[in-house]
Amino acid sequence: MNTLIYKRLRLSISSPCARFKHADWRIPIVLMCLLIPLQSPLAAIPAEWKNTAYAYETQYKPVREVLEDFAQTFGTQLQIEGLLEGVVNGKIRANTPQSMLDRLGVEHRFQWYLYNNTLYISTLDQQESARLEVSSETIADLKKALTDIGLLDSRFGWGELPDDGVVLVSGPKRYIEQIKQFSSQRRSPDEKQSVLTYPLKYANAADRIIDYRGEKLTIAGVASVLRGLLEPRSTSTVANATQSSGASSPSALITPNVPRLNNPLLEQMLANPTNAGGLSTGASLGPRAPRATSRIRVEADVRNNAILIYDLPERQTMYRELITQLDVARKLVEIDAIILDIERTKLQEFGVEWGFQNSRWRGGVNVAPGTTSQLSIGNPGRFYAHIRALESQGLATLVSNPSVLTLENQPAVIDFNRTRYLKAGRDYATILPVTVGTSFQVVPRVITSRGGHQIHLVVDIEDGNFDELNLQPDDLDVRRGKVSTQAVMAEKRSLVVGGFHVTDNKDKQSKVPLLGDIPLLGKALFSSTERQNSRRERLFILTPRVIGDQSDPSRYLPQEDQAQLQAALKPLARRQAAHLPPINRSDITSTLAHLVSGEVPDGFKAGPMPLQLDTLCATRDLLALNSERSQWYTGAQFNVAVVVVRNQIKRNVRIDEKECSNSQTLAVSVWPRAWLKPGEEAEVFIAMRPVVKDEHIGVPRPSLLTAPLKTTP
Repeated sequence: MNTLIYKRLRLSISSPCARFKHADWRIPIVLMCLLIPLQSPLAAIPAEWKNTAYAYETQYKPVREVLEDFAQTFGTQLQIEGLLEGVVNGKIRANTPQSMLDRLGVEHRFQWYLYNNTLYISTLDQQESARLEVSSETIADLKKALTDIGLLDSRFGWGELPDDGVVLVSGPKRYIEQIKQFSSQRRSPDEKQSVLTYPLKYANAADRIIDYRGEKLTIAGVASVLRGLLEPRSTSTVANATQSSGASSPSALITPNVPRLNNPLLEQMLANPTNAGGLSTGASLGPRAPRATSRIRVEADVRNNAILIYDLPERQTMYRELITQLDVARKLVEIDAIILDIERTKLQEFGVEWGFQNSRWRGGVNVAPGTTSQLSIGNPGRFYAHIRALESQGLATLVSNPSVLTLENQPAVIDFNRTRYLKAGRDYATILPVTVGTSFQVVPRVITSRGGHQIHLVVDIEDGNFDELNLQPDDLDVRRGKVSTQAVMAEKRSLVVGGFHVTDNKDKQSKVPLLGDIPLLGKALFSSTERQNSRRERLFILTPRVIGDQSDPSRYLPQEDQAQLQAALKPLARRQAAHLPPINRSDITSTLAHLVSGEVPDGFKAGPMPLQLDTLCATRDLLALNSERSQWYTGAQFNVAVVVVRNQIKRNVRIDEKECSNSQTLAVSVWPRAWLKPGEEAEVFIAMRPVVKDEHIGVPRPSLLTAPLKTTP
């Protein structure tokens, strides 16, 4: 039932119910006294207004005072903009309060709207229009936000230009100012999205896909990690992804382990995924970000191994910090595998010899199906010699000895398989491939503790073959065995996985030479057939070894060669520390050509010789350096020394450029010729790089076994 609020001028009691109590009983209106609650600041029109009639009676009262009474009745604030004139006389009745305001607005030429428990009244001369510059991605967000807070009124104008990122609004002046206040807090046009590029040094930008027996094994790259991080996922989605990404599933998506992210803005975004949005619905990473229409796109540039992100430039620092934590150097692990078939009778002896250890025994008899053991191979040469000895006796077979290098937390897959094709169907034949063989997938993880390494291995092994006794094309008998396990071991120890039985049944025929070939009689009297049953155990011996990381290539070398490599790299490191620009070969060639032709190149300046001549060239007794004639030219990137060499014997001698080379030498040239006749001289041009601080050219030491070199002309 609608409630009628009847207001008369002659009533002095301010309460609406009190006024109705003293009203004339002859008024044919049923009055119901209700307590009108304060309206919510989020509702443009309160729900009570829709079910409440309103009546007002007065005699020549200014419209301003009538509006004040109206606001007081409903417990709202009143703000009037502009000069409001006119009086109200008589009875006014409306089905709803808003109809009452609309009627007064038409009669007295004003507009009204309700926002935040305040009734705003403005005269028609306060009407204006405005153009608001916002991002094209935020127009829908802005409109929805203004509607949700109860400010946007459908009676006033609202137009959108999405391509230009412009909103056109019209209405009362105060109304326009309030919309501008909210829209100014949105992004300005100069903060539109752009493409951010982040090259990677160690990690892969794109996914790595491995074909594994007809299925795809996907190793997630940094781009996929970022997409999964920025895209909100419900609990059910995460649960389904967890169930479908088991370690033993060859088609699972493997995401490499990453360090804990130290990024407060990103953690805040992840803590509230509802407000964050997603890649497909407009992801939002923080304040002032689009919620519904923005598109954050993450792509991988395979050619440059870089990440491309389409987002706001203001988030560039956040993405850089995040990618820096993902793009870290990983340790390199070499996994050496031995696939060995050994007689079951020799397995115990083999275990005692090499010290198998598992949770049940030491020394080893048979490795139970699905169990693992560890052994330590201290002398690989002796270990392989033992295997060769067993092979020569027919007691063991070294099936394969593959080796693979991989990064930690990245799977290494080795697959030796055979594929046969089975025909299925009657009218239309379908070819079905059946693949069996030996394969294993290993995911290593290095655990560094107290200066040493332990290696965590996740191993999935499959071994199978066809039944050779049943070779019917339409009926294939396949035997498969699978083991999935994980273990933690010390570096240079080996993990032994057993439980794969290999049975070989064959007939061995023995016969007397010549006599055994006689038809019928030879087979009956001079030959015999023996049935041999061989039961072997197939062992997978995996030996992981940490050989370095992506940032230190010297660890690829053995320990005894690393010192030599470091000594060779030390001059290069000094030059890099001095920030010396690279020297082009063409610049050296051009400089020497100018000097040979008798011209001083541009940028070079002649000066006194700063070095002793015997430090430039270590000539033999056959040649002599002229100590009185030499030149020195200093350049911006390198220097050039010119010396004179004379043949002091009675036969032709060749000048060897290696005799004028040291750690500072860039190039050596001889003019006019390298072969000198007796008494003939030649100029030697030596291009040298500048001496870096803390670096010097060693002074030559005269040999005690030969006489000193003669340097006199």
